[in-house]
Amino acid sequence: MIFRIISRTAVVLAIAGCTISIVSNQSSIAEKKTELEQVQKQIDDLTADNEDLQRILESGDIDGYMERLAREEYNYAYPDEYRFYDTSRN
Repeated sequence: MIFRIISRTAVVLAIAGCTISIVSNQSSIAEKKTELEQVQKQIDDLTADNEDLQRILESGDIDGYMERLAREEYNYAYPDEYRFYDTSRN
């Protein structure tokens, strides 16, 4: 009688442990899939950027690219250049 109760309890605990393990693994798989999608998007973005830079290098228009980058990204201007900003929207 006691052996039967102990064996049934052990089986129930083993099934519960396996179920918890499966659920935990499924959760981990879902997290890794999300992480994989994010990394794949980063790869796609960087590949596109790399292709753009390669195209610029092959075209020989490096000076134009550097000037555009300096103006748009770093807000550089020529010494004799005047810039006007619309502050009425603020």
